[in-house]
Amino acid sequence: MPRPIVFLSDFGLEDEFVGVCHGVLNRIAPDSRVIDLTHGVPAQDVLRGALMLAESIPYMPEDAVYLAVVDPGVGMARADLAVRTRSGNHLVGPDNGVLSLSWERLGGAERAVDIRSPEVTSPVVSSTFHGRDVFAPAAAHLATGMPIEVMGPRLDTGALVTVRVAEPHVRPGRVRAQVLDRDRFGNVQLNVRHRHLEAAALHRVRELELRISGRSRRLPRATAFGEVEEGQCAAIFDSRGWFALICNGGSAAEALGLAVGDGVVLLEPDAGG
Repeated sequence: MPRPIVFLSDFGLEDEFVGVCHGVLNRIAPDSRVIDLTHGVPAQDVLRGALMLAESIPYMPEDAVYLAVVDPGVGMARADLAVRTRSGNHLVGPDNGVLSLSWERLGGAERAVDIRSPEVTSPVVSSTFHGRDVFAPAAAHLATGMPIEVMGPRLDTGALVTVRVAEPHVRPGRVRAQVLDRDRFGNVQLNVRHRHLEAAALHRVRELELRISGRSRRLPRATAFGEVEEGQCAAIFDSRGWFALICNGGSAAEALGLAVGDGVVLLEPDAGG
């Protein structure tokens, strides 16, 4: 039975790129369901694409094939990657790290190949659209049962490109964090998990001091948006387990003047430092 295909890209929806890839998938694997995870990855942002893909895995079909196209190096000297994980799933995309967080979630990379077989790729491969000519055909063939071994030469799984989320700097009473992401509502995701607040002895603090570019702001902790008044900002653990800054009915990014990559220091109020 054909496997479903989970498709993520930075193509957006203004152009025909997503639709063309769907056409390729459908021609090869007409019985496979295609789940469009998102095509709104910020342009060429490999880390954010990798995070979005990996964090979706617990909610996707167990037998899914994952297709990710965030490819600023298209046409250059990097592998066109197909990976089989120890869980038996397959991942397809450029060897630039966009798949790496996902294969880790799926038990690690068991087998990897550089997609080169003419039985897989389009007869003419554009140097600017491997999503159409290499990755979509490979994902569709994997979904219909083609063995990964016939797709191209084997690659050393230990030499594949990986990405990592930077760890916050933690010391007692203080976490120096970074803005990891912001969503369309303006919620700001920090590279902080519960374990980091525990390590800093901040996990039971009900109010935090934020220091942002020399400015200081106090925010209450909350567990839901409705716990704070409309227009008020707060700190909350979001649905993906990241520590986030939110504004009920508004944009925390705008209210706090934050963008992806900015530094944020979390402190217990009046702690100094």
